[in-house]
Amino acid sequence: MIAAQRDTGKVVLYQPTSEHLASARRAERHSLDVESAASVTELIEHLSAPGGGVVVLCGFSAEARAVAKSLRAQKGLKRVPVFAIVSDDEIDIRVLKAANDQQIELLPGSLPDGRRWQKLRDAYDTCRSGKRWLVKNLRAHFRLPLKAKAALISECETIDISEGGVGFMTNQTYHPGDRGRIDVRSLLGDMDENERGFPFEVASVKALKQGSYRYLVGARFVDLSDEARSRLKAALEVIEPTEDE
Repeated sequence: MIAAQRDTGKVVLYQPTSEHLASARRAERHSLDVESAASVTELIEHLSAPGGGVVVLCGFSAEARAVAKSLRAQKGLKRVPVFAIVSDDEIDIRVLKAANDQQIELLPGSLPDGRRWQKLRDAYDTCRSGKRWLVKNLRAHFRLPLKAKAALISECETIDISEGGVGFMTNQTYHPGDRGRIDVRSLLGDMDENERGFPFEVASVKALKQGSYRYLVGARFVDLSDEARSRLKAALEVIEPTEDE
């Protein structure tokens, strides 16, 4: 039996940098053609061609948001999925609210390239099937669902991890603002002696009523070295999630 060939989708990058264009090489793995546009007029021309496409704003400036607004005002383009690539440190509550208000899905810089292109492929397929791509921006960092043993002062088990932080279950009592270190060498391999624990600050604590652990802790990484952050980001690119994202 011969498998049906996947339709080639289209992604249009608005004002991409050379780095964005280099990343576009991975789009072929997801049967996506990538085009670029330097103006609203050029963007509309690309999207008006048969098959439509998905828009990626290579930034989230006021000018980029105005482009999205102009695009949505065009006949037949109101439901075009629009994404924006934004560095993690630029994403705050104000930016999340603005993105949700305009139905622009943010793509944090910490989101691995492979998963970014898969998300764009999913958006294209959703719209081609006649459905609307639903946007809901909830957090600044991409989080990878990941269940793994990790060393704290006491035993714990991770729930998810991102370049920005980690969620874990533990029997140790924590409060928001508390600091600690978590050993993630099982993900990154051997590390230098002074980096055998990633420092974190607790953001939230929830009591668990079932299971062998008493608390679910959400924490953000603090004071990571550039090398440690780079290795963590590289690990997130290749780790397979342990459950559906």
